Amino acid sequence: MKVNRLPDATEAGGTVTPPHLPPRPSPRKPRRGRRALGIAALITALAFALAGWRYGMPRTTQAEVVRAGPFESVLSGPGILDALRKASVSASVQGVITTLAVDVGDSIRAGDVVALLQSTDLKAERESRLASHEATRKAVALAEAELRKAHAARNNAHSVLGRREELIRSGATSRATLEDAQTSMEQSLAEVARADAAVSQARATEASAEAAVRVAEAQLEKATIRAPIDGVVVARRMDMGDLVVPGSVIVDIVDPESVVLSARFDESAIARVTKGQPARLLFTATSDATTPGEIRRIGREVDTETREFTVDIAPRRLPRNWAIGQRGTALITLQTTPDALSVPFAAIAFKDRAPGVFVMRDARAWWQPVELGPIGEARVDVRGGLKEGDVILTQPEGAFAGMKIADPPGARP
Repeated sequence: MKVNRLPDATEAGGTVTPPHLPPRPSPRKPRRGRRALGIAALITALAFALAGWRYGMPRTTQAEVVRAGPFESVLSGPGILDALRKASVSASVQGVITTLAVDVGDSIRAGDVVALLQSTDLKAERESRLASHEATRKAVALAEAELRKAHAARNNAHSVLGRREELIRSGATSRATLEDAQTSMEQSLAEVARADAAVSQARATEASAEAAVRVAEAQLEKATIRAPIDGVVVARRMDMGDLVVPGSVIVDIVDPESVVLSARFDESAIARVTKGQPARLLFTATSDATTPGEIRRIGREVDTETREFTVDIAPRRLPRNWAIGQRGTALITLQTTPDALSVPFAAIAFKDRAPGVFVMRDARAWWQPVELGPIGEARVDVRGGLKEGDVILTQPEGAFAGMKIADPPGARP
């Protein structure tokens, strides 16, 4: 019987691995720690590069040296061009425009013809009233003639009655004859009263007809539209051939001498403005050129929603081209300081709602809080936080503390 056996170590020539054990894996070197160190080193390098770019790269910007000088505190407010004396010329009768005598921009005097309406019907009405008036005048003449006739008959009856009374006293006539004379006298008196009443009625009718003539002439005159004031035509609402009804506006007229800029200001400034106070007007169409003026009227009512009041400022001269409703800005000088530190509006940079400016020190920008004073036309008075000779950034958008600044224009004394 043959017996199977495992070969021993001497026969196999080495160590024999039992068949039931798995092979051992080969050992590997650890690499996870090296990758983390590489990423950290890369992030650190990027951070240093970013910091070097942020704080080491010189930035180009605008700057100016703070100097003491005269400063005007100004109250500024928006407004629109308006007029204190203006008129909307309208029709008071219905009709078709046959003539339009003016256009936009024309100068006009009070009483000048603006437009003519078709007046055929009105002329016919006037002629009819004139004819009626003439008829009533003739009726008055006829009634007055009848009155004179009645007076003559009364005088005759009075004479006859007087003679009959003398005859009755002498017995030369009968009692019946005297009574006939008395009756004739009473009839003549009644006829005089009737004729006098007829004259009064005829005269009243004549007066009514005369008034009707005046009404017809007035209506005919209304067909001629006239300017109520001296001024300039600023708008034309109708054209020839248009049908107008009472109240229809044909043209708008304003007096150039009454043109004002009606500006709005916050109610907190109402105590700082007075009538006659000098001001300057800035119109959008005239760029940076200002027009001198003075306060003509101060409003006495505050808007309940905006809490603003109006001030009417009369310009000493109007721009070459102007228009009612044109936008502008009013600048009222409140106070002049001969020696003040001021900076441009654009130089103010807020940090946590606190005003400040970026000051240059050692070619770097540093935010400096400041105390602001009155506001001027384009600058603001600085009451604290700056000193004369400081160099500030006038365009601080994007600036940050420690930012390196290239040699900016305006920074040299």
